[in-house]
Amino acid sequence: MKLAFNYVLKLKPLPRNPCYDVVFETPLSDSSTVTKSEPNLVANTFEHFKNANISLNIIDNLHVQCPPPWEEHNINVDISLTKQNKGNTSEVAYQKEFFRIKEKFSNHYAVFTDGSKLEEKVAAAAYFPEHPDRSKATRLRDGASVFSAELEGIALALTEIRKLSKYHKNVCYL
Repeated sequence: MKLAFNYVLKLKPLPRNPCYDVVFETPLSDSSTVTKSEPNLVANTFEHFKNANISLNIIDNLHVQCPPPWEEHNINVDISLTKQNKGNTSEVAYQKEFFRIKEKFSNHYAVFTDGSKLEEKVAAAAYFPEHPDRSKATRLRDGASVFSAELEGIALALTEIRKLSKYHKNVCYL
């Protein structure tokens, strides 16, 4: 029930969410439709809100600024390396393509990220060859996935990139 409460409370200020109408605009949110033979999570949740004397009407709708932050910046991403078939492409071909892409960016800083797992131990790192003092590594909780470690490595790099971009107008990373 706690999860249902949290979901309804998070959804209430977001009328543009595709689930909003299902939860708030259908007869399912009317607790009078609940019968013992047809339990309904939405209706039961609203019944609990009513019994707890919690009014959802006091929650304002959230207005997101336009344009969204991810559309505000013009970021060019080169994903041409992903077009190569990993099983049929040699390491040398990948390296050549990487250096071809790298030449397009004359003023850049290289960043290498990695996440790895050995038994239950998981770690992530971001390495800046030109700025070794900015390189970071962290240990994740035991049992975390390699995917989580890879994402954490990218997050470490982005945190440092944000700090670097304060000092450099045009910072480009591969």
